[in-house]
Amino acid sequence: MLNWIKFIVVFLLLLTSVITVTVLYNADKPFSSAEKTATKSAIQSGQLVSASSATIFHGTVPVVTVFGVDGDGIEKAVFVDEKSKDGYKEVKLSEGISAKKAVANVKKELDVKKVLHVTLGLEEEGPVWEVAFKSNSGKLNYVYVFFEDGQWWKRILNL
Repeated sequence: MLNWIKFIVVFLLLLTSVITVTVLYNADKPFSSAEKTATKSAIQSGQLVSASSATIFHGTVPVVTVFGVDGDGIEKAVFVDEKSKDGYKEVKLSEGISAKKAVANVKKELDVKKVLHVTLGLEEEGPVWEVAFKSNSGKLNYVYVFFEDGQWWKRILNL
């Protein structure tokens, strides 16, 4: 009887593990597929020669931000929007503030316990850094900082 109980417990643990891994793998597929497609599009459009990374930004218009280097060796971020037909918008990373500087600007005014992510995206007003963090009180916060000058654009606090 004891052997049956051990067998059932081990079987249920293995089944739970397999289901969890399968769900997590399938949940990540659309994101990785969108990032690969956007990277390929940015390189095929000639705006980048090589890409180092890509991130998804869900703003008013969802875009995939592809970071890479163009033919002149300049580091750029290209905002790939699947609806855009006439090329993608881009910014030179040297012409704006870095992610670290955006986080430093947020930390100057707000109590930041843990930074969850910093993402460069495109809004109607221009490129922005989205800084998501937890405050000391444990609340979720989103702050949007303009890429060009580091000024605050929008704050969503204490969620």
